[in-house]
Amino acid sequence: MQKQFYTQNNIGTAKYTISYHDGESTYKDGSPFFGILLFSNKKKFEAKIKELKNQGYKATN
Repeated sequence: MQKQFYTQNNIGTAKYTISYHDGESTYKDGSPFFGILLFSNKKKFEAKIKELKNQGYKATN
């Protein structure tokens, strides 16, 4: 599986979220494990998206 991420806005009290999968981490049943990053600042959110893309992650929205 490839490195991937997707974004969602306004989930609970989090203004911006990024869920990411490094292409390797899985649960015991083999399904991919997605980490989550929470942001309230749009500039930091967009900077992290740029950083993930530079690391080879693909957006899947």
